Amino acid sequence: MTDIRQKYISLIKNRSEENQKALALLVSQRLFGNCISILRQELDSFVRVIYLGQISDFNERERLMNQTMSGDKWTVLTANNKLKQITDKDMVAKASDLKGYVRYVYKFGCGFIHLSDFHDYVTTNPFDKLDYSEQFDIVFYLHQYHGFPRDRELSVESISFLIPAIFEKVSSNLAYYFDNILNNKMID
Repeated sequence: MTDIRQKYISLIKNRSEENQKALALLVSQRLFGNCISILRQELDSFVRVIYLGQISDFNERERLMNQTMSGDKWTVLTANNKLKQITDKDMVAKASDLKGYVRYVYKFGCGFIHLSDFHDYVTTNPFDKLDYSEQFDIVFYLHQYHGFPRDRELSVESISFLIPAIFEKVSSNLAYYFDNILNNKMID
């Protein structure tokens, strides 16, 4: 096992531990917009691990991990032998194939990472900005994984009690795949 895989997973574990501590503090202060930002950060680690785990060329995996450890953006060689930056959208698409909820948490979380009208969630419900099918799917996932009542209106306040459980779900799914990365296994 190469040192880079261990360093990469250690980096993610450290980030997750810090995110967990920060989330507990933010929940206790009812700072839910920042809680959702923390969820989005945890999901960022998750989509990167899923992306790596679907690459069968283990040298390519290690190249991407080295790019992270050296502070570079991930790139991929195109058919024209040019390097193209791998975008969050590219990674989210792969992760969403395995875990359907990823796209929704990621998209919704972006509204809290970047300055947006989502930060006015106390007076305006950001879920109203999503189309009906997205709202339906979010309620479905929240009900399926966390027992959220299907007839309850989606709002930051109505899901606030679930934020720690949502974080734990993403974090435990992330940790589940560490072995695949450390031992050059595929993630299907």
